[in-house]
Amino acid sequence: MNIVIYLRNRIYKVLHGPFGDFHDIQAVLSDPEFRKRKIRDNLYACSFISCLLCIIALTGLIGMYAPNAAGAVLPTIDSMAVYGILFCVNVLFFAVFYRCLHGAVRHEKILENLVYIFLFINSSLACLTFFSTQDGSSFFFEYLLILILVYLLPIYDNLKVLFPIIAVNLITTFAVIAMTGHQIAWQDQYDIVLFYLVCLVIIFSRRHLALSFAQIRMHLRSSTEEFYQRSRTDELTGLLNREALREDFEQYLGRNVCVMIGDIDEFKFFNDTYGHKQGDDILASISQLLHHMFSTDYVYRYGGDEFLILSFSTQTGFQKKVERFQRRVKALPFDHLLRQPTMSGGYTWGICQGAVDLRKMFALADRCLYQAKKDGRDRVHYEPFETSLHEIGNLIDKSS
Repeated sequence: MNIVIYLRNRIYKVLHGPFGDFHDIQAVLSDPEFRKRKIRDNLYACSFISCLLCIIALTGLIGMYAPNAAGAVLPTIDSMAVYGILFCVNVLFFAVFYRCLHGAVRHEKILENLVYIFLFINSSLACLTFFSTQDGSSFFFEYLLILILVYLLPIYDNLKVLFPIIAVNLITTFAVIAMTGHQIAWQDQYDIVLFYLVCLVIIFSRRHLALSFAQIRMHLRSSTEEFYQRSRTDELTGLLNREALREDFEQYLGRNVCVMIGDIDEFKFFNDTYGHKQGDDILASISQLLHHMFSTDYVYRYGGDEFLILSFSTQTGFQKKVERFQRRVKALPFDHLLRQPTMSGGYTWGICQGAVDLRKMFALADRCLYQAKKDGRDRVHYEPFETSLHEIGNLIDKSS
């Protein structure tokens, strides 16, 4: 079994080049950002290809009536029909790609399949240019020109699509040549083989570069997100910090919000008696409990041992969370301490019309906390936040 896995990995490394581990490739290929960017780039590439193929078809039609135009080498199919088919097919695809790039189709799988269908069709149509080759001109020129566009402009991240496209083209090409009985010079056959080898090298090189740049973008995006989260997170408690509060401030405005401020009762006693290391452990344990009990809310470390909670819950629902939290704090495993740490808090709730109201709610919650401390600690005091009649009158005036 290990030998099979080893051989499989070696085959993948040969196919995928020095890009890296197969799992890294899979991670890049499955990245939504890479898929979106790749599909859009391929849509632009295919639009460009279809436009160029229309130009080739029109140029060929004009060339048929040039003063020194010669007859076709293979008159089995009329040259005008060849150029007409090439032009009509690619005009249709160009119109479809134009619509897709302007948002007519947003389903990624449909867009991806559309690109592959386009490449399949044009790689198959390339051999039709044998019938438009004039006597004395290069037999493979237009054929190779079309294949260069089809093979080298798009990004083939899916090798399961690339090889069938090449296989279909080769089968179609040799079938046409065999049916017409046209003699191909040995050097032309050799050049075709070299052409495919060069195309495969370029295709794999471009694929490697595309995946490498995509991996770099993934790492940068991940590092940026990690840095952003770290900048918003308090290192000791793992809770949101004041910087996060400043960034989140606007999301609370104009909404019904509960605001609670709480701190650890007589926290200085634990620091002085057991040392700051034990004080940090108490802070970390209570912070983890806060994060767990208020998982759907926003919990900030507001000061040293002071916490701020903002919630969009109803007052009844928030009160139940607070009561459960108070019970759980008393059950935290601090058996080695002479006194069990407890928390006091104060909160208010109401409609926060603006930044001034939110700051007033902070002040009211802080007064409620002070009242809870005054009443004996290990309790939560609360009051509703009510906008004054004067402020309500101003709001009515602004809305009218």
